[in-house]
Amino acid sequence: FYRRIMDNPKKFLSDNIPVFFYKFDTEVPFTNCSLCDGLLSGYNKYAIEKVFKQNRVLNTSEIVYEYAICWNCAQTSGSDISDDSKNAIMSLFAEHRDFIAMKTDYLHANQMYNIESWIERCSLTGKEVRLCNEYAISAIIEHDKLLYEHSPMVVSDEFMEKLQSVLSKETKDKFDGLRDKILDGSPSVEDLIFSPTPGVL
Repeated sequence: FYRRIMDNPKKFLSDNIPVFFYKFDTEVPFTNCSLCDGLLSGYNKYAIEKVFKQNRVLNTSEIVYEYAICWNCAQTSGSDISDDSKNAIMSLFAEHRDFIAMKTDYLHANQMYNIESWIERCSLTGKEVRLCNEYAISAIIEHDKLLYEHSPMVVSDEFMEKLQSVLSKETKDKFDGLRDKILDGSPSVEDLIFSPTPGVL
């Protein structure tokens, strides 16, 4: 959806995949799709998403869950979204188009191709991640390199709440089912407002 509302986005491929997008527990790159378990090396492109929650006691961000999804699964999951939800998502992203364009244009114009510059604020609202109770960071990997285009993308709790408010119950249920499949129904994420959103990448 996001790609449809951007006009000719600039594109830059990093030399490699930043460690930030490695698996948290093993500190090595993802090798398999979290949905179909297929080898990611079989695809020229795949997506990674990591969701964080603030620990206000320790004043740090803690990763809650992460996953990699092959392009085939991402497209299939996106096609499952109802037409009403697709239109609502398009409208919501369009409302935030100016800030998205301003951020990406600035980063590309100044050739700021370091991960820190792209993940400090929500890509849609500008809210700093340090002020978020929850936030998600997603990226697209192309030919084993990080694609700097409209992503890496940061989604704040503020924007996700707006997104959740416009999704149909059917779509919410599908996203929740997708999350449960990826995470084996882990109870540690039941209270999060985030669900996997590969169709939005």
